[in-house]
Amino acid sequence: MILTDIPDMETTSTSREAARRSTRIRAQIPVRITVIEGSSYFSQSCHTLVVNTAGCAVRLSQPLELATAVCIDQLPNQRTAIARVANCVPLGAGRQYWLVGLALDEPENIWEIHPAPADWGTESAVALAAITATNASVPTKKGGWPYRQFSHRGEFHPAKI
Repeated sequence: MILTDIPDMETTSTSREAARRSTRIRAQIPVRITVIEGSSYFSQSCHTLVVNTAGCAVRLSQPLELATAVCIDQLPNQRTAIARVANCVPLGAGRQYWLVGLALDEPENIWEIHPAPADWGTESAVALAAITATNASVPTKKGGWPYRQFSHRGEFHPAKI
């Protein structure tokens, strides 16, 4: 089921599904997020909450500015990728934590999820899908969090294949 604040759920569901580049997987993967541009230094170890070939969502102790370039060090496999902050919203009333969406500069399966969902495809197919999706307009609500919408196909669980 897709959760949304917009009354026309069928249209919203279709447009969000069309814009989605790959299936989102709930996964806690240890990562280190380090700001690589900007005036302030920030680096924090955390875990992903949701991953796909286009990026991830993480919980951080401070907000990051939109479009800030960061380095994601995927700790278990020592893979590194460059990403940009796509979304940042406070968690709860105390603003102690922030939910941060990161969009990979080069879409790929840096998470090394195996077996991967079928729509993750090959890296060249994923890159082509990302370029196509970039040209599509995605309706957003200021302060809204895009990762609260999950595929109508359900979640992908690699262990259940």
